[in-house]
Amino acid sequence: MRRYRGSGASGGLAASPGAGQRACVSGGTDMTKFAAVAIRLQDRLEEWLCYVSALAVAGMMLITTLEVIARAAFYKSVPGSYEYVSLLFVYLIYLGLAYSQRRDAHITIGLVYDKLPRKARQMVQGTFLLVALVFFTALTWTSAVSAWSNYVLGDTVLGTIQIETWWARAAVPVGCAMLALRFLTQFLRLATSGELYEEKAAREVAESTPAEQEYVS
Repeated sequence: MRRYRGSGASGGLAASPGAGQRACVSGGTDMTKFAAVAIRLQDRLEEWLCYVSALAVAGMMLITTLEVIARAAFYKSVPGSYEYVSLLFVYLIYLGLAYSQRRDAHITIGLVYDKLPRKARQMVQGTFLLVALVFFTALTWTSAVSAWSNYVLGDTVLGTIQIETWWARAAVPVGCAMLALRFLTQFLRLATSGELYEEKAAREVAESTPAEQEYVS
């Protein structure tokens, strides 16, 4: 007698595990692709903020140069030069924080940390990243509230001319938010793969251009 494989309940149940596995693999692949796209977008945002910070430096240099020329040639000061340079310093300081953390370019003292075994360094770094994430998330919120309040109230700098401060204060929550997001990304990478962020930064530097390597060093 010939035996035929049924297409009823038993046949459907027999085929369901394979279909479920394929669905899980497909879902995992989609999540991996989404995470890769999100990380690339985060990297690009950090780099764009560095460009904005560089433009702020260029603006500070231009204003300072004009101030020197005006004082030397006309014995007069450019109105608002000191105030604008002071406010642009906020862009210089905060907008590059996340990129510097990504490249491990912040000043650190590894006298004790570098001598710890790898497992201990992972624990220390995980604790640091969590504490830093909470701190800069809170700082993002408080600085955003402060910037909005200054915008609503029309806060200005006391000087030769009135200059509103909200546009400079707005750089603080932006920079802190990006830094908190970088801490979160590094913590998740540490938790999932065990990779320390200085190791990831070293790989990025090795793959970067000579100009970028000189900047990090």
